Amino acid sequence: MRVMNEQYQRTWQANGGVLCFLGGVLAASTGCLITASLWIIGGQWHPWMRVLDNALFAVAIPLILFAGFFLDWAERPVKRI
Repeated sequence: MRVMNEQYQRTWQANGGVLCFLGGVLAASTGCLITASLWIIGGQWHPWMRVLDNALFAVAIPLILFAGFFLDWAERPVKRI
């Protein structure tokens, strides 16, 4: 495994990767909590909760993929001219 330099750790690509990853995990966990609450309370309580639940699950996957893209981009060496 390659160790990252100190200069690569504080780039906007690395920050974007961490934020996308945390956002994806937060969206997926919130979607799981909404699903569990709909099972307990019942789906007829609020019909738009199902839409929100599906939207959070749909958003989580691209956010985690973008996190991988940004973190790979942050590890690329800087070309000096």
